[in-house]
Parts: sequence; C-alpha cells; structure tokens
Amino acid sequence: MLHSLFLAIKRTFQRELRRFVSRPIYLLASVGVMAFCFIFFLTFFDEGQPEKMPIGVVDLDNSSFSRQYLRNLQTTQHVDITQHFASFKDAREAMQRGTIYAFVYIESDFYRQVITNRRPTLTFYVNNAYLVAGSLAAKDMSYMSLMTAGGVQRQVLRAKGVGDSQIMGIVQPITIDMHSIGNPWINYGTYLLNVLLPVMLQLMTLMLTVFSIGIELKERTSMEWMNNADNSLFAALMGKLMPYTIIFTILGLIGNLLLYKYMHFPLNSSIGWMFLATILLVLAAQALGILFIGLLPVLRDGITVAGIFGTLSITAAGATFPVEQLPYFFRELTMAFPMRHYFLIYVNQALNGVDVSLSLTKYLILVGFTLLPLFVYKRLKKAAIKMNYPIK
Repeated sequence: MLHSLFLAIKRTFQRELRRFVSRPIYLLASVGVMAFCFIFFLTFFDEGQPEKMPIGVVDLDNSSFSRQYLRNLQTTQHVDITQHFASFKDAREAMQRGTIYAFVYIESDFYRQVITNRRPTLTFYVNNAYLVAGSLAAKDMSYMSLMTAGGVQRQVLRAKGVGDSQIMGIVQPITIDMHSIGNPWINYGTYLLNVLLPVMLQLMTLMLTVFSIGIELKERTSMEWMNNADNSLFAALMGKLMPYTIIFTILGLIGNLLLYKYMHFPLNSSIGWMFLATILLVLAAQALGILFIGLLPVLRDGITVAGIFGTLSITAAGATFPVEQLPYFFRELTMAFPMRHYFLIYVNQALNGVDVSLSLTKYLILVGFTLLPLFVYKRLKKAAIKMNYPIK
C-alpha cells in the first residue's frame, strides 16, 4: 500500500513538473516575484533609512544668526536644503507639488527678537502624507531648533558670568541616555524587511497553491489529476504541491541568508531556528491555500480570498501597527494569521535571543496550520472528481 501511494505521489509530482515548465506563470509567480523582491527591497533599504530628503527655506530675516542656523540644519542626517523661497505661498506650492517634504519659515525680525528675549517663533511645515519622510525631516528640524535655543541661552548666561558647569545644568538639567534595544542603528530595514519578505513569500505561496489546484477545476482536468494519483486526494495534493514546497522553501532560506549573513541584521540565536520558522511558514501558507480553494472551489474566488488574506498579514503581523492597540476582536483575530506567529518568533529568536522554549508555542501553532486541509478534504475531493463548480 505504501509502495502504491509512493508511486501515485511520484506520478503526480512528475506531472506537475511538466505543467510547471510548460507555463511561464508558475516560474514568474515563484522565482521571478521573489527574486524581484530580494533585489528591490535589499537595495531600497541598503542605507537603513532615508537620508538627505529635500526641504525648503523661507528666510525673511536673512541675518547672520538665521544663516548659521540653516548651515547647522544642513549638516543633519535626514534633511537637505535644496530650495530657498521668497514667500510662504511659494514654499507651500512646492510642498504641494511634492518637490520638497517640508520647509522652515523664519520671521523677518527673528534675530532682533532673539537678542531682546521676545521668544520668536520658528515655524516648520511638514507634509505628513509621506509619513517616514515627514517624520524624519520634522525630527531633525526640531532637534536643531532646540540646539540653537540652547546655544543662545548659553551665550546669555556666559555673558552674565555664569560658569560652564552651571550653564549646562540650566540649559540641560536632565541628560537623556537612550538605547534602542534590538535596533540600535534605527535601521528601517531591520524591522520592515523581516516582515515584508516573509509576507511576500507567504502571499506567493498562497496564491500559487490556490492557482495550481483551482486551474485543474477551471480547465476540467481535475479528473485526470485524480486518476493520475489513483483517486487519492492525499497523493494528488502531495505530488502537486511538492515542487512548490521545495521552491518556496529554498527561496525562504535564501532570504534568511541575505538578511542575516549579507545584510548583517541582528541575529541573537541560531539561524537554524529562523530556517525552521520559514519552512513552517511555507507549509502553513500551502495549508491555507488548500483550505481556501476547498471552501471556494472556483479559481477566481479562491485567488481573491488568498490575496486579501495575504495582504492583511502585513497588519496582522504587528510590525507596522502594534497589535495590542487593536480592538479586542481584531487583536484575537491576528492569531489566525501565520505571519503573526512568525513575527513573534523573529522578535524572540533573532532580535532578543531568548531561550527557544519561549517560542515553542508559536512553532506548534504553525505546525497546527498544516492540519487545516482536513476540514475541506471531502469537499475538495468531491469537487475534483465530480467537477462540482460553476463553469462560467
């Protein structure tokens, strides 16, 4: 019996390889898409975070003090003063066109108000439609304005004869010593790429799983597929999905090597644990694909559900928005996404390097996802044998 099952799986595997080679869409949706993602995202986040983003200046004061402030601002990491404007209207229109992300507005009597202790206003206008660019530009502009204010206060106190040690106690009474745990470089790639690449891997695994099964139903070749596997749905699924399991597993492991060996992202445990998480993520995605096409044995419906589910995984993972701040129902719903458990494994193992026993539950949940096809086993087999689906 085991021998006949093995032969059925082998015949189905060989049949699927022929289909894979004969249709460019299979290669494009697997190797092509993931190769593009590796090249695009790894080069896009090569420097860790955006630098020298264009901003503008409206300097109506044009004093030595305002020019010194702008020179200091130019030396910061994230902003680059590319345009000077004569009026607020011109600067606003440039920001609306998208040529600059922010601009600084300096009043006409700025320096005179500084030296007379009238507390002048230094105004920043930031386009937060570009969240990252706007936030980083606002951060550098605010930081430099605080440094400038501190410098002015220090000069005034020094002129009054106050000692330097006392001056620092007045200007900066509390010293902030900040340490960014897990990502001391404030590298956007460290937390984004470790979610974006697995999400893309899961999405393409889901889509190709649904497509490879759904196309058999659509083209009315499912009887041939089942006969080739001796009418065993287990053998039919094993043989059909095994090529994609191998391909996506290899692509996932390559992604881990690129992130942790080539990009040198934090890895405070053995890379083997991330390899295991990636393999289980691929298997979980395939199981979900079988579930979707089993529940909705129509190609267009299965692909739609798989696409929506895969896209929502970005939010459900918790990297872009904290899951703890979601309403209770949606917070619990994130547990139905394999990416949420993969992300928690990444945080525990790669970032924090905690004992693997603390991640054991997450690994077991990913294993549990592979049992989902049991719920649609009979329905999918019935659809495959009887072709019980809408033709149009």
